[in-house]
Amino acid sequence: MSGRMLLAVAFALLSCARDGAGPPSGPPAGAPPDPTLLPVASKQAPETAAYRALAVASQPAGFSYNDPVTGVKVWKVTSSSVPAPNTGAGHDYADGGNRATIGWGPDNNTHTILIRGDGMAYHLVDFTRGVGFSNYRVLPGAAQPDRDLCFSFSNLATQPRIAYVVHNGVLNRFNSETMQIENTGNFPSNVSAFAWLQHDRNDVWFVGLVDATTAFAWNSQTNQYLTHSETWLDEGRLERDGRYVVLTNGGSQIRLWDLSDNSLGPVQNGGIDVWFAHNASLRSQWVTANVNASAPFAEDRYWVSGDTVAKTQILNQSAGTLVHHSGNWVQSDAELGGDLNRQWSFLSGYDDDPRWADAVLWRHAVGVQRSDGSDQRLLLHHYSVNPTYWEIPWGTPSPDGKVVLFNSNMNGAGRYDLFVAEMPLR
Repeated sequence: MSGRMLLAVAFALLSCARDGAGPPSGPPAGAPPDPTLLPVASKQAPETAAYRALAVASQPAGFSYNDPVTGVKVWKVTSSSVPAPNTGAGHDYADGGNRATIGWGPDNNTHTILIRGDGMAYHLVDFTRGVGFSNYRVLPGAAQPDRDLCFSFSNLATQPRIAYVVHNGVLNRFNSETMQIENTGNFPSNVSAFAWLQHDRNDVWFVGLVDATTAFAWNSQTNQYLTHSETWLDEGRLERDGRYVVLTNGGSQIRLWDLSDNSLGPVQNGGIDVWFAHNASLRSQWVTANVNASAPFAEDRYWVSGDTVAKTQILNQSAGTLVHHSGNWVQSDAELGGDLNRQWSFLSGYDDDPRWADAVLWRHAVGVQRSDGSDQRLLLHHYSVNPTYWEIPWGTPSPDGKVVLFNSNMNGAGRYDLFVAEMPLR
């Protein structure tokens, strides 16, 4: 093992902790996240030997370590017995609903996290930065999601512990503090939803699928309910300002739906020039990789031009063809200086094709990037090797960007678990 790896192992082992660790150090917990404190992404390889020395797969829930390359604090949320016996535990798809709350409690330092697992019901747990986990609890029957992508925590700082859940096709409002359904206003809504629950930054428009080829949009303030069907439809992608939905077949066929007047643009088929899938849905735009491009591929920003969707390449490198994006961190105009093209989004690559595995910018990693292409950062290596579907890392942040969830099979250990990383704070 190289001297660099030995130092990484020693640093990581010294920083390991379980529940009851000491108080956090550094910036106050109420400070905002700052990706510029992360290393610049530059094709860094995982430190497999250093990670293996941590024996993460055999560690209990509550174990923590510092990522051997970036130093980011990572916590293990689950195990084979926590929060209940399971054969694997993690979280749902990368983009879509929020699986972690905005910070709440003293200094907004605690987040509630949704856990899904194989062989167990959906659970919640509270996570406090620098401290660990408390109050693992099963969701009551009426708040059990029908399936993945049927649950989302609020985007509103005024109600951080509120969640929205589709149960038996009905959209309910749930309080994760009282553990009760607490419907108000136009909730519950009989949207007959199948999956893909999303909502805008103000919790006004809710979008999802009624069935495999029909999308719905429901306004929680006016109770307006809209649907649209296409034979080729696979999903609808709501941008987080809440006006536009891109209907897509998960590839090159797309159509813009304007919720402000329920109008539709023309069907667009971009061929190999368009790949509208595995996106980060941001405010007024979407970011994803172009898997049809030449290696090391490209990152593209999609935006609205009249009644169509336009594309701008923001970077000529990506994380490979096996990559997912997430736009769940909702940034304000003040944070962005009024420039929405400065938004940060997350991506998780797990492509190990030998033709380009060493050439991509993010190598088996969870990364962060600005959607103008000006800055790319490395958050951590997930160590999910040749993952099956539920083992895909799917890095996704809380709506305030302060914690990031990801799945890992822990270097091919035979099971997968859920992990949460602490974003550096300014």
